Amino acid sequence: DFLSHIPLLSSNSKQILDQNSEGRPAITLTYAQSLDGKISRADQRLLLSGDESAAMTHRLRTMHDGILVGVGTTLFDDPQLSVRLVPEGVLPGVRHPQPIVLDSKLRTPPTARLLTGPQNNPRLHPPWIVTGTDHNIQRRVELERAGARVIVIDDCDKAGRPRLTAVAATLWRSGIQRLMVEGGAHVIQSFLRSQLVDVLIITIAPVLVG
Repeated sequence: DFLSHIPLLSSNSKQILDQNSEGRPAITLTYAQSLDGKISRADQRLLLSGDESAAMTHRLRTMHDGILVGVGTTLFDDPQLSVRLVPEGVLPGVRHPQPIVLDSKLRTPPTARLLTGPQNNPRLHPPWIVTGTDHNIQRRVELERAGARVIVIDDCDKAGRPRLTAVAATLWRSGIQRLMVEGGAHVIQSFLRSQLVDVLIITIAPVLVG
């Protein structure tokens, strides 16, 4: 199938993913954009992924220890960040990655599917919520009661957002050797500026957003 033509999904993928510096995960950044380079819209949800790109995304998830998104994606899409579109016969006993959310203000609701999903499916992992030191203690307690692991990063920027170098190092120490970053727009831009990305996969949809 078409997935076999993607270098990262080929037989030498382990070598590609393991070519990272000691002390941080190998980071794969993947996102979809329009022909005119748009990845999001302020007024409404922008759907740019088709069936084939969704299948690729879920296959990629099986190859990573963790999958990271920003809190905006959690609030807007309420994702599960699990592996669903991979046939059991293709990859028996598929392993779900660890969901990770960058959330400096702890806005993730305890009712998010990332938190309720593992309560109904023991194969899913409760999320790790990465935040800075200037966070709401009550919200932290509520998230931890709902099953989340809240990771506090001391090294933050002026806006109170954890610096990505510190986040990457902390995730490495927590056992994340391969990290997949899926968005949203601010997170994508931040990782590109940080020069932490080892593998970049861009899906281009045949549409013009304007």
